[in-house]
Amino acid sequence: MRLRKTLLALAVIVLAALVAGGAVRLLRPAAVPPAWANDYDVHATAPETIAPGTVVDRSAPAGWSHLVIKSLPRVRPSEVERVPSIPVVGRDLTVRMVAWMFTVFTVDVVHEQQGEHARYRLRAIGLGLGTKVKDRDVVITVDTAGQHGAEMNFIKNDILKTGYRIQKQAVIPVHGPSFALLDTPVISRCGDKHRSIRYRYALLVDTKTGTLDVLLWLLGGEGGECADLTRAVWIEPNCIDEAEMIPDPKEFKGLEPSDLSFAVDKLPPFRVEMAFPPELRELVGKTKFTPDEARALEDGLRKMAARSRP
Repeated sequence: MRLRKTLLALAVIVLAALVAGGAVRLLRPAAVPPAWANDYDVHATAPETIAPGTVVDRSAPAGWSHLVIKSLPRVRPSEVERVPSIPVVGRDLTVRMVAWMFTVFTVDVVHEQQGEHARYRLRAIGLGLGTKVKDRDVVITVDTAGQHGAEMNFIKNDILKTGYRIQKQAVIPVHGPSFALLDTPVISRCGDKHRSIRYRYALLVDTKTGTLDVLLWLLGGEGGECADLTRAVWIEPNCIDEAEMIPDPKEFKGLEPSDLSFAVDKLPPFRVEMAFPPELRELVGKTKFTPDEARALEDGLRKMAARSRP
């Protein structure tokens, strides 16, 4: 009888402890997410399309605060002879058509008043394609080219359609108030082949001044091929990239160029090269982020840039 009473008392004590523990957990306030948790949009979104008719010179065009990169592709002079001579069209026209279209990457940083405080915020990222119209570089689409004075034919239409098809694969995996990533496809010489890989641009806005710093690294192909997650480069402001293209005759299908016929083998002009610290190397290669990871990456990149500022 005494043993039974002892066991019963122990059971009551254990049960009381469990109930009390549960009560403590129920009464404990839920963890409050940090104030910045909703600042980062970590759902993949598409960049804006720069409005047709926008004139792009060597600085930010109308409607945008910053010109990130204007790329002016052309066949590298030493590689012209390797471009196949297409029947009827010939080699010269192919070479001219490579240089017919430019690409442009813009950012809009806006000034906001928040009570007594003012700050700068990264509003939008834009991409576009265009051509020279009466000595001005003008953004066009197939549907609007004629409206803006561009003389078109079936070859130019195909080039523009292909360009926008490839550009539409660009994605923004993270967009915060002062930080964003843009992953954009690029045809690059990788080893002895041309491949479609992704450049990753990190956009860092100074909230006090509106200054924009742009870092770039190689995210690589879908399987990670040709990636370089050990270093980044700091892109020149208002970067004008005289993008020299090299041909691969094997990528001409029936002597017609494919998406992989021409590729770059150099990064855009940059100020300085920086090595990623070990703690950032996993983050810089991610394609999906949590808000915590986005904040950690932004903080890490800002510290790295502060140490390497030109």
